[in-house]
Amino acid sequence: MAWIDDVERELDRARAAKTAGNNGQVRTSARRAAGYALTELQRRFPDRKYGVDFVRQLRGLMEDRSVAVEVRGAAERLQARLSADFASASTNPLEDARVIIAFVHKELHRTL
Repeated sequence: MAWIDDVERELDRARAAKTAGNNGQVRTSARRAAGYALTELQRRFPDRKYGVDFVRQLRGLMEDRSVAVEVRGAAERLQARLSADFASASTNPLEDARVIIAFVHKELHRTL
């Protein structure tokens, strides 16, 4: 399950960036971690078409009304562009990514 390794690697990068005070890298790595999980969800369930890249996948998840509000909110915050003063809508990108990854795990194991 290489996708889990990719997710963990990005989460490790995000944690290291947070320790270093690099909030931009935290956000980027959190997006990637969520994106790897969403890519696997789409691979396993081809009828779920959220998007072809990580940001589009987050936007697609954000718009999926069959998904819990908490998950859609996490996707919305992670996909949002920075404001004019470079502030992120996600005050905790790592937690937003974890919410999405937990959702994906639940969906993948629901059918087993």
